[in-house]
Amino acid sequence: MNNEFNHITVLKKETIQNIFPSEKLLNLLKTNKTYKLNIVDATLGGGGHAEYLIHLFVNDPIFNNFELNFIGFDQDINALNFTEKKFKDVQLKYKNIHLHFENENFKNLAQIWQTKFPGEKIHGLYADFGVSSPQLDIGKRGFSLIHDGPIDMRMNPNDNLTAKNILEEYSELELTRIFFEYGEEPKSRKLAKAIVQDRKIEKIPLHSTIQLAEYIKRVLAYPNSRVHPATRAFQALRIEVNKELESINYLLQEIPELIHTHGKVGFISFHSLEDRLIKHAMRNWQKGKKAHEKQNEKKEFNIPLHLQLHLEENHNKGFGKEIPRGGITASDEECQMNNRSRSARLRCFEFSRETGG
Repeated sequence: MNNEFNHITVLKKETIQNIFPSEKLLNLLKTNKTYKLNIVDATLGGGGHAEYLIHLFVNDPIFNNFELNFIGFDQDINALNFTEKKFKDVQLKYKNIHLHFENENFKNLAQIWQTKFPGEKIHGLYADFGVSSPQLDIGKRGFSLIHDGPIDMRMNPNDNLTAKNILEEYSELELTRIFFEYGEEPKSRKLAKAIVQDRKIEKIPLHSTIQLAEYIKRVLAYPNSRVHPATRAFQALRIEVNKELESINYLLQEIPELIHTHGKVGFISFHSLEDRLIKHAMRNWQKGKKAHEKQNEKKEFNIPLHLQLHLEENHNKGFGKEIPRGGITASDEECQMNNRSRSARLRCFEFSRETGG
């Protein structure tokens, strides 16, 4: 097993317990003589959530006579290979569990699902939108402020755009935009101006993440900062490289058409930009079909993504409700064991009526 992808799963039990099929859904499936559960992990990673999902499925007698059809997505081939190997014995041991793995960004989830399982609905779907520990801790991936490596930041190593490309090629206006919108950096203009000026005289370091972090620290000159001054800029570069918010937006737009009448979804976010997209989408779902359709018309990305999901007032019945309202955060015990879980928020939604047609 590749130890390079060891990862501590965040909100593992809370996520799976909240997206697992309800008794109402199971009874409905039994009535229709359908004994197949379709569960999707949109960000497979090290497979921690999937492992707990399988554990519950095989140990709870309520799922006797059911088959589990599980599909896991991850654009990082290292994560996918690790987890596929991790679960290689599951299908041999449990004939009623069918595992599928896709080396794809979850923005393509709807297309792949409808191609592989035409006419079928998803009963449970979850995603962890955070960067995994191996991606942060392995310097050569280029995400880290403290582990040196190339200025890369690609979650999918086969993608073309790197953080170095952005620093070399983006205009001052474009750099200002991504630092402000995706990093919420108060000194975004100052940083963008310095980068554009210094790259002309080859004064900006473009081969080392640690040197880049120190360069940003000098430019921003924050006194007594509790977090590294380059944290927000690194976040902005990573989001731009991987088009993270666009991908989340695409997935959220497709959810109501993919999910079963009584299905559930859960999403873990790690910063306000992600959480705002999820929160607004769920509020739209609660308002019903009209809200979803108006949200779905917003295809442009030349304005901040979190401003695209407008809350449309209408009198239609909603698709369901957020459970629980306001989301779930990690327990004190989990935060002590895994410091990265402190910023995590899980939001879940239970559907309760048809969304198509």
